[in-house]
Amino acid sequence: MYEKFFISYFNGDKNKLEALSKALKNSSKKFKPIIIAKTKIPGKPLTDKVKEGILETPYFTPILTRSSITSQWVNQEIGFAVATDRNIIPIVEVSIVSRLKGFVHSQIDLFRFKGDRSNNRKEAKNFRKCYKELILHLEEVMPFFKSSISPKKVKQGDYYITKVHFKGRVKNAFFDNKVQHLDSNWSTWNWDPKMLRDGRPTTPGELRGQVDQNSQYTHTTSGWPIGKYKIYTRVYEHPIPGKATRYIISEDQHNFEVT
Repeated sequence: MYEKFFISYFNGDKNKLEALSKALKNSSKKFKPIIIAKTKIPGKPLTDKVKEGILETPYFTPILTRSSITSQWVNQEIGFAVATDRNIIPIVEVSIVSRLKGFVHSQIDLFRFKGDRSNNRKEAKNFRKCYKELILHLEEVMPFFKSSISPKKVKQGDYYITKVHFKGRVKNAFFDNKVQHLDSNWSTWNWDPKMLRDGRPTTPGELRGQVDQNSQYTHTTSGWPIGKYKIYTRVYEHPIPGKATRYIISEDQHNFEVT
């Protein structure tokens, strides 16, 4: 399981981005940083990639420094994150805190580091201490997700049960299973009918706000090809009702077989 995490940054702070990204990947929760510059989707405009990247996770961290405070891109990304109700968790250079205006300001919780342009090693040390505090915070507040599939092996046409437990903050989320037959391209999706009233791509889920939710749902294997499967149990969020905008918040994987 991993948790996605969007990082907004100015290109001049790329060294800080790389340090934070590496620390997130190596943390106990194995966060998956979303870095748009490294997201290759041929033919898709940059603005669309940014918007989709922000919507993929409820957590958004801008790296705000003397270099990035006037960056048009960073400020626009912050605005979109606020408009779509992301959790904003800023890392801010101490010297610019008094200059902050708008959605990120000194009255909200900030993770602060002391910059030192005359001593890069000292500044890097200060930044490292700051992002370690951020990661400890994230490990406490990021979503918890655990799931199970039973039985692991059934005869064609029999039922299997999915049990899920999710704890975290979401906007319009629901549980779903992506089922992939490993010997062909056949796949299907089985959602929790209590958390998703119908299967239309524009329908929001029933999980909303700060939740601690246990759920169980049953599905048939009627019509499934015989063979081995990978079942991806997921929490999807649907941040914009009325649009086909669903993104994976958390995921587990299970082996399954139909005989």
